[in-house]
Amino acid sequence: MAIAVMGDDESASSLILRLSSLGLDAIYARRGSRAFAKVLEAADLILCTSPGEVADTVEAMGRPPAPVVLVNPGLPDAVGMLDAMRHGVIDVVTTPIGDGEFGERIETDLARARPTDLRIAGQLDNLERDQRAGRYIQLRMLPPSPMAIDRYRLAHRVQPSMILSGDFVDYFRIADRHFVFYIADVSGHGASSAFVTVILKNFSRRIRREYHPRMFSNPGEILGVLNRELLDQSLGKHVAMFIGVVDLDTDTMRFANAGHFPHAIHAVAGGGTRYLERPGKPVGLFDDVEYDIGSATFAPGDGVVAFSDGVLEVMREADLAAKEQRLIDASRDHGPDIEALWRSIGIGNGSPGPDDMTCLVIAREA
Repeated sequence: MAIAVMGDDESASSLILRLSSLGLDAIYARRGSRAFAKVLEAADLILCTSPGEVADTVEAMGRPPAPVVLVNPGLPDAVGMLDAMRHGVIDVVTTPIGDGEFGERIETDLARARPTDLRIAGQLDNLERDQRAGRYIQLRMLPPSPMAIDRYRLAHRVQPSMILSGDFVDYFRIADRHFVFYIADVSGHGASSAFVTVILKNFSRRIRREYHPRMFSNPGEILGVLNRELLDQSLGKHVAMFIGVVDLDTDTMRFANAGHFPHAIHAVAGGGTRYLERPGKPVGLFDDVEYDIGSATFAPGDGVVAFSDGVLEVMREADLAAKEQRLIDASRDHGPDIEALWRSIGIGNGSPGPDDMTCLVIAREA
Protein backbone atom coordinates (compact mmCIF):
# COMPACT_ATOMS: atom_id res chain seq x y z
CA MET A 1 0.00 0.00 0.00
CA ALA A 2 1.45 3.38 -1.06
CA ILE A 3 1.19 6.52 1.07
CA ALA A 4 1.58 10.00 -0.41
CA VAL A 5 2.68 12.79 1.92
CA MET A 6 1.86 16.46 1.31
CA GLY A 7 3.21 19.50 3.12
CA ASP A 8 6.18 21.81 3.24
CA ASP A 9 9.58 20.24 2.71
CA GLU A 10 10.53 20.03 6.37
CA SER A 11 7.27 18.62 7.75
CA ALA A 12 6.81 16.22 4.80
CA SER A 13 10.38 14.90 5.06
CA SER A 14 10.01 14.35 8.80
CA LEU A 15 6.75 12.47 8.31
CA ILE A 16 8.17 10.31 5.49
CA LEU A 17 11.15 9.33 7.68
CA ARG A 18 8.80 8.37 10.48
CA LEU A 19 6.60 6.27 8.18
CA SER A 20 9.65 4.56 6.68
CA SER A 21 10.94 3.65 10.16
CA LEU A 22 7.59 1.91 10.72
CA GLY A 23 8.03 -0.13 7.53
CA LEU A 24 5.47 1.88 5.53
CA ASP A 25 6.02 2.91 1.91
CA ALA A 26 5.77 6.71 1.66
CA ILE A 27 6.58 9.21 -1.09
CA TYR A 28 6.55 12.99 -1.15
CA ALA A 29 3.86 14.58 -3.32
CA ARG A 30 5.53 17.94 -3.85
CA ARG A 31 3.10 20.56 -5.07
CA GLY A 32 4.19 22.03 -8.40
CA SER A 33 6.34 19.04 -9.36
CA ARG A 34 5.68 17.17 -12.60
CA ALA A 35 4.94 13.97 -10.71
CA PHE A 36 2.51 15.60 -8.24
CA ALA A 37 -0.71 14.31 -9.82
CA LYS A 38 0.75 10.87 -10.64
CA VAL A 39 1.96 10.37 -7.06
CA LEU A 40 -1.51 11.16 -5.70
CA GLU A 41 -3.28 8.94 -8.25
CA ALA A 42 -1.02 6.00 -7.35
CA ALA A 43 -1.53 6.43 -3.60
CA ASP A 44 -3.79 4.28 -1.43
CA LEU A 45 -3.73 6.91 1.33
CA ILE A 46 -2.80 10.61 1.37
CA LEU A 47 -1.30 12.28 4.48
CA CYS A 48 -1.54 16.06 4.69
CA THR A 49 0.37 18.07 7.29
CA SER A 50 -2.06 21.01 7.34
CA PRO A 51 -5.74 21.72 6.57
CA GLY A 52 -4.60 24.12 3.87
CA GLU A 53 -2.91 21.28 1.96
CA VAL A 54 -6.22 19.39 1.86
CA ALA A 55 -8.14 22.43 0.60
CA ASP A 56 -5.49 23.26 -2.00
CA THR A 57 -5.52 19.67 -3.30
CA VAL A 58 -9.29 19.68 -3.70
CA GLU A 59 -9.09 23.00 -5.52
CA ALA A 60 -6.37 21.71 -7.85
CA MET A 61 -7.64 18.18 -8.55
CA GLY A 62 -11.22 17.95 -7.44
CA ARG A 63 -11.93 15.30 -4.84
CA PRO A 64 -8.65 13.56 -3.85
CA PRO A 65 -8.10 10.22 -5.62
CA ALA A 66 -7.55 8.41 -2.27
CA PRO A 67 -8.75 8.85 1.35
CA VAL A 68 -6.97 11.66 3.22
CA VAL A 69 -5.54 11.68 6.76
CA LEU A 70 -4.77 15.03 8.35
CA VAL A 71 -1.67 14.94 10.58
CA ASN A 72 -1.92 18.17 12.53
CA PRO A 73 -0.97 19.68 15.89
CA GLY A 74 -4.30 19.62 17.72
CA LEU A 75 -7.83 19.16 16.38
CA PRO A 76 -9.41 21.66 13.98
CA ASP A 77 -12.44 23.52 15.27
CA ALA A 78 -15.93 22.24 14.40
CA VAL A 79 -16.14 24.26 11.19
CA GLY A 80 -12.66 23.18 10.17
CA MET A 81 -13.50 19.53 10.92
CA LEU A 82 -16.63 19.59 8.75
CA ASP A 83 -14.67 21.27 5.98
CA ALA A 84 -11.96 18.58 6.24
CA MET A 85 -14.55 15.79 6.05
CA ARG A 86 -16.10 17.36 2.96
CA HIS A 87 -12.64 17.36 1.41
CA GLY A 88 -12.24 13.59 1.91
CA VAL A 89 -10.49 13.46 5.28
CA ILE A 90 -11.23 10.14 7.02
CA ASP A 91 -9.06 10.69 10.13
CA VAL A 92 -7.24 13.41 12.02
CA VAL A 93 -4.04 12.35 13.78
CA THR A 94 -3.00 14.94 16.35
CA THR A 95 0.67 15.39 17.16
CA PRO A 96 2.71 14.75 19.14
CA ILE A 97 1.94 11.02 19.13
CA GLY A 98 4.05 7.96 19.95
CA ASP A 99 5.39 5.75 17.16
CA GLY A 100 3.40 2.73 18.28
CA GLU A 101 0.06 4.56 18.37
CA PHE A 102 0.90 6.44 15.19
CA GLY A 103 1.67 3.22 13.33
CA GLU A 104 -1.58 1.62 14.52
CA ARG A 105 -3.60 4.65 13.40
CA ILE A 106 -2.06 4.64 9.94
CA GLU A 107 -2.54 0.86 9.57
CA THR A 108 -6.18 1.29 10.58
CA ASP A 109 -6.62 4.08 8.03
CA LEU A 110 -5.00 1.92 5.34
CA ALA A 111 -7.44 -0.87 6.19
CA ARG A 112 -10.29 1.62 5.82
CA ALA A 113 -8.89 2.60 2.44
CA ARG A 114 -8.95 -1.02 1.23
CA PRO A 115 -12.64 -1.96 1.54
CA THR A 116 -13.73 -0.17 -1.64
CA ASP A 117 -11.38 -2.30 -3.73
CA LEU A 118 -12.31 -5.40 -1.78
CA ARG A 119 -16.01 -4.73 -2.20
CA ILE A 120 -15.55 -4.22 -5.91
CA ALA A 121 -13.56 -7.46 -6.13
CA GLY A 122 -16.24 -9.23 -4.12
CA GLN A 123 -18.98 -7.82 -6.30
CA LEU A 124 -17.11 -8.96 -9.41
CA ASP A 125 -16.75 -12.44 -7.92
CA ASN A 126 -20.47 -12.51 -7.16
CA LEU A 127 -21.27 -11.27 -10.65
CA GLU A 128 -19.12 -13.97 -12.23
CA ARG A 129 -20.78 -16.64 -10.07
CA ASP A 130 -24.19 -15.33 -11.11
CA GLN A 131 -23.15 -15.33 -14.76
CA ARG A 132 -21.89 -18.90 -14.52
CA ALA A 133 -25.12 -19.94 -12.86
CA GLY A 134 -26.95 -18.24 -15.74
CA ARG A 135 -24.75 -20.11 -18.21
CA TYR A 136 -25.70 -23.40 -16.55
CA ILE A 137 -29.38 -22.48 -16.93
CA GLN A 138 -28.81 -21.58 -20.60
CA LEU A 139 -27.16 -24.94 -21.25
CA ARG A 140 -30.12 -26.69 -19.65
CA MET A 141 -32.49 -24.80 -21.99
CA LEU A 142 -30.74 -26.09 -25.10
CA PRO A 143 -32.05 -29.32 -26.66
CA PRO A 144 -29.97 -32.52 -26.49
CA SER A 145 -27.10 -32.70 -28.96
CA PRO A 146 -27.17 -34.98 -30.85
CA MET A 147 -30.85 -35.84 -30.94
CA ALA A 148 -32.95 -38.08 -33.20
CA ILE A 149 -36.42 -37.32 -34.54
CA ASP A 150 -37.46 -40.31 -36.60
CA ARG A 151 -34.84 -40.69 -39.32
CA TYR A 152 -33.39 -37.20 -38.79
CA ARG A 153 -30.34 -36.40 -36.68
CA LEU A 154 -29.99 -32.95 -35.14
CA ALA A 155 -26.97 -31.42 -33.41
CA HIS A 156 -25.69 -28.01 -32.40
CA ARG A 157 -22.74 -26.21 -30.89
CA VAL A 158 -22.89 -22.82 -29.15
CA GLN A 159 -19.72 -20.98 -28.13
CA PRO A 160 -20.38 -17.68 -26.33
CA SER A 161 -18.08 -14.68 -26.61
CA MET A 162 -18.60 -14.13 -22.88
CA ILE A 163 -20.04 -16.40 -20.19
CA LEU A 164 -23.62 -15.90 -21.34
CA SER A 165 -24.72 -16.23 -24.96
CA GLY A 166 -27.11 -14.30 -27.16
CA ASP A 167 -27.17 -17.17 -29.68
CA PHE A 168 -29.77 -19.88 -29.24
CA VAL A 169 -31.00 -23.00 -31.02
CA ASP A 170 -33.97 -25.26 -30.49
CA TYR A 171 -35.66 -28.19 -32.22
CA PHE A 172 -38.68 -30.19 -31.20
CA ARG A 173 -41.44 -32.38 -32.56
CA ILE A 174 -44.77 -30.72 -33.17
CA ALA A 175 -47.87 -32.89 -33.76
CA ASP A 176 -47.28 -36.36 -35.19
CA ARG A 177 -45.61 -35.72 -38.51
CA HIS A 178 -43.70 -32.44 -38.15
CA PHE A 179 -40.74 -31.04 -36.28
CA VAL A 180 -39.53 -27.44 -35.96
CA PHE A 181 -35.97 -26.18 -35.70
CA TYR A 182 -34.45 -22.71 -35.55
CA ILE A 183 -31.22 -20.83 -35.00
CA ALA A 184 -31.49 -17.38 -33.41
CA ASP A 185 -29.02 -14.55 -32.85
CA VAL A 186 -30.14 -11.90 -30.34
CA SER A 187 -28.77 -8.41 -30.90
CA GLY A 188 -25.97 -7.42 -28.53
CA HIS A 189 -24.01 -9.53 -26.06
CA GLY A 190 -24.04 -10.63 -22.46
CA ALA A 191 -26.79 -10.79 -19.87
CA SER A 192 -29.39 -8.63 -21.62
CA SER A 193 -29.20 -10.72 -24.79
CA ALA A 194 -29.13 -13.94 -22.79
CA PHE A 195 -32.39 -12.89 -21.13
CA VAL A 196 -34.09 -12.91 -24.54
CA THR A 197 -33.01 -16.53 -25.05
CA VAL A 198 -35.20 -17.41 -22.05
CA ILE A 199 -38.12 -15.79 -23.88
CA LEU A 200 -37.26 -17.85 -26.97
CA LYS A 201 -37.29 -21.09 -24.98
CA ASN A 202 -40.65 -20.22 -23.44
CA PHE A 203 -41.90 -19.40 -26.92
CA SER A 204 -40.82 -22.86 -28.11
CA ARG A 205 -42.89 -24.43 -25.37
CA ARG A 206 -45.89 -22.30 -26.31
CA ILE A 207 -45.64 -23.30 -29.97
CA ARG A 208 -45.64 -26.97 -29.00
CA ARG A 209 -48.83 -26.47 -27.00
CA GLU A 210 -50.68 -23.84 -29.04
CA TYR A 211 -49.64 -24.39 -32.65
CA HIS A 212 -52.01 -23.82 -35.55
CA PRO A 213 -51.89 -26.34 -38.44
CA ARG A 214 -51.26 -23.59 -41.01
CA MET A 215 -47.89 -22.96 -39.32
CA PHE A 216 -46.71 -26.28 -40.80
CA SER A 217 -46.82 -24.80 -44.30
CA ASN A 218 -46.09 -21.22 -43.28
CA PRO A 219 -43.39 -20.90 -40.60
CA GLY A 220 -43.51 -17.16 -41.23
CA GLU A 221 -46.59 -17.17 -39.01
CA ILE A 222 -44.46 -18.44 -36.14
CA LEU A 223 -42.04 -15.56 -36.72
CA GLY A 224 -44.95 -13.12 -36.82
CA VAL A 225 -46.23 -14.25 -33.42
CA LEU A 226 -42.74 -13.99 -31.92
CA ASN A 227 -42.28 -10.56 -33.47
CA ARG A 228 -45.41 -9.26 -31.74
CA GLU A 229 -44.37 -10.81 -28.43
CA LEU A 230 -40.94 -9.17 -28.47
CA LEU A 231 -42.41 -5.80 -29.43
CA ASP A 232 -44.92 -6.05 -26.58
CA GLN A 233 -42.08 -6.74 -24.14
CA SER A 234 -40.36 -3.44 -25.16
CA LEU A 235 -36.94 -4.91 -24.45
CA GLY A 236 -35.10 -2.94 -27.11
CA LYS A 237 -33.78 -6.21 -28.52
CA HIS A 238 -34.32 -7.87 -31.89
CA VAL A 239 -33.54 -11.37 -33.12
CA ALA A 240 -32.17 -12.63 -36.43
CA MET A 241 -33.60 -16.09 -36.97
CA PHE A 242 -33.81 -18.93 -39.47
CA ILE A 243 -36.70 -21.36 -38.90
CA GLY A 244 -37.71 -24.57 -40.63
CA VAL A 245 -40.64 -26.98 -40.35
CA VAL A 246 -40.01 -30.51 -41.63
CA ASP A 247 -42.82 -32.84 -42.75
CA LEU A 248 -41.75 -36.36 -41.81
CA ASP A 249 -44.24 -37.97 -44.20
CA THR A 250 -42.99 -36.20 -47.31
CA ASP A 251 -39.42 -35.31 -46.22
CA THR A 252 -39.99 -31.71 -47.23
CA MET A 253 -39.09 -28.56 -45.35
CA ARG A 254 -40.76 -25.15 -45.37
CA PHE A 255 -38.55 -22.37 -44.09
CA ALA A 256 -38.41 -18.62 -43.46
CA ASN A 257 -35.58 -16.24 -42.70
CA ALA A 258 -35.91 -13.28 -40.30
CA GLY A 259 -32.74 -11.40 -41.21
CA HIS A 260 -30.43 -14.28 -40.34
CA PHE A 261 -27.02 -14.21 -42.00
CA PRO A 262 -25.09 -16.14 -43.19
CA HIS A 263 -27.91 -17.97 -44.94
CA ALA A 264 -28.56 -21.57 -44.03
CA ILE A 265 -27.05 -24.13 -46.40
CA HIS A 266 -28.88 -27.04 -47.99
CA ALA A 267 -26.29 -29.80 -48.27
CA VAL A 268 -27.24 -32.54 -50.74
CA ALA A 269 -25.76 -36.02 -50.57
CA GLY A 270 -23.27 -36.48 -53.38
CA GLY A 271 -21.80 -32.99 -53.15
CA GLY A 272 -24.44 -30.42 -54.09
CA THR A 273 -24.90 -27.37 -51.85
CA ARG A 274 -26.89 -24.15 -52.04
CA TYR A 275 -27.75 -21.26 -49.78
CA LEU A 276 -31.39 -21.11 -48.67
CA GLU A 277 -31.85 -17.41 -49.35
CA ARG A 278 -35.09 -15.68 -48.46
CA PRO A 279 -35.65 -12.02 -47.53
CA GLY A 280 -37.10 -11.12 -44.15
CA LYS A 281 -36.77 -8.58 -41.35
CA PRO A 282 -35.49 -9.51 -37.87
CA VAL A 283 -38.19 -10.17 -35.28
CA GLY A 284 -38.79 -7.60 -32.58
CA LEU A 285 -37.91 -4.58 -34.72
CA PHE A 286 -40.88 -3.66 -36.95
CA ASP A 287 -44.64 -3.72 -36.41
CA ASP A 288 -45.56 -5.13 -39.81
CA VAL A 289 -43.54 -8.10 -40.99
CA GLU A 290 -44.11 -10.62 -43.76
CA TYR A 291 -41.87 -13.52 -44.68
CA ASP A 292 -41.30 -15.29 -47.97
CA ILE A 293 -41.54 -19.04 -47.56
CA GLY A 294 -39.04 -21.36 -49.20
CA SER A 295 -39.04 -25.12 -49.51
CA ALA A 296 -36.54 -27.93 -49.85
CA THR A 297 -36.71 -31.72 -50.11
CA PHE A 298 -34.53 -34.15 -48.14
CA ALA A 299 -33.29 -37.25 -49.88
CA PRO A 300 -31.32 -39.78 -47.79
CA GLY A 301 -28.07 -38.10 -46.67
CA ASP A 302 -29.32 -34.53 -47.27
CA GLY A 303 -29.29 -31.91 -44.56
CA VAL A 304 -29.26 -28.27 -43.51
CA VAL A 305 -26.31 -26.46 -41.93
CA ALA A 306 -26.72 -23.04 -40.31
CA PHE A 307 -24.12 -20.77 -38.69
CA SER A 308 -24.50 -17.56 -36.72
CA ASP A 309 -22.63 -14.51 -38.01
CA GLY A 310 -20.07 -14.71 -35.19
CA VAL A 311 -18.16 -17.36 -37.14
CA LEU A 312 -17.51 -14.85 -39.93
CA GLU A 313 -15.56 -12.63 -37.54
CA VAL A 314 -12.94 -15.29 -36.77
CA MET A 315 -12.54 -16.69 -40.27
CA ARG A 316 -9.31 -15.59 -41.94
CA GLU A 317 -10.50 -15.23 -45.51
CA ALA A 318 -9.95 -11.78 -46.98
CA ASP A 319 -13.54 -10.99 -47.97
CA LEU A 320 -17.11 -12.05 -47.33
CA ALA A 321 -17.45 -13.96 -50.60
CA ALA A 322 -14.46 -16.13 -49.71
CA LYS A 323 -15.88 -16.80 -46.25
CA GLU A 324 -19.25 -17.80 -47.71
CA GLN A 325 -17.52 -20.15 -50.12
CA ARG A 326 -15.62 -21.78 -47.26
CA LEU A 327 -18.88 -22.37 -45.39
CA ILE A 328 -20.33 -23.98 -48.50
CA ASP A 329 -17.24 -26.18 -48.94
CA ALA A 330 -17.24 -27.23 -45.28
CA SER A 331 -20.92 -28.15 -45.42
CA ARG A 332 -20.39 -30.18 -48.57
CA ASP A 333 -17.29 -31.98 -47.31
CA HIS A 334 -18.26 -32.66 -43.70
CA GLY A 335 -22.06 -32.92 -43.84
CA PRO A 336 -23.63 -33.82 -40.50
CA ASP A 337 -20.33 -34.13 -38.56
CA ILE A 338 -20.64 -30.97 -36.49
CA GLU A 339 -17.20 -31.23 -34.87
CA ALA A 340 -15.54 -31.62 -38.26
CA LEU A 341 -17.56 -28.67 -39.56
CA TRP A 342 -16.44 -26.55 -36.61
CA ARG A 343 -12.77 -27.39 -37.12
CA SER A 344 -12.91 -27.00 -40.89
CA ILE A 345 -13.80 -23.31 -40.68
CA GLY A 346 -10.93 -22.63 -38.29
CA ILE A 347 -12.65 -22.31 -34.91
CA GLY A 348 -12.06 -25.72 -33.43
CA ASN A 349 -9.68 -24.61 -30.64
CA GLY A 350 -12.44 -23.61 -28.22
CA SER A 351 -11.30 -19.99 -27.88
CA PRO A 352 -14.09 -17.40 -27.66
CA GLY A 353 -14.40 -14.88 -30.45
CA PRO A 354 -15.61 -11.27 -30.42
CA ASP A 355 -19.17 -12.50 -30.98
CA ASP A 356 -21.15 -15.60 -30.06
CA MET A 357 -20.63 -18.47 -32.51
CA THR A 358 -23.16 -21.21 -33.26
CA CYS A 359 -23.59 -24.09 -35.68
CA LEU A 360 -26.80 -26.10 -36.18
CA VAL A 361 -27.01 -29.28 -38.29
CA ILE A 362 -30.11 -31.22 -39.38
CA ALA A 363 -29.52 -34.34 -41.48
CA ARG A 364 -31.64 -37.17 -42.87
CA GLU A 365 -30.09 -40.56 -42.39
CA ALA A 366 -28.40 -41.93 -45.49
